[in-house]
Amino acid sequence: MQATYLKQQQAELLAFIFALCSDDPNQKLIGELGAFELMKELNESVLNHAVDCYSILKSKTETYTKEAIND
Repeated sequence: MQATYLKQQQAELLAFIFALCSDDPNQKLIGELGAFELMKELNESVLNHAVDCYSILKSKTETYTKEAIND
């Protein structure tokens, strides 16, 4: 039960992080406020896992963008 709840929190935080990456200012604001509120509730290991996922995603996105520009 606890593991399911933690996965749900991680998924919710990642959704807010995706919103932060949006070009839409309203989506960015929603992502910022949502992520801030959720981060206050997360324990450190869940937060660290979500940040690791974000870092990997950001790195892969940057690599993909650089390759697309160079083609």
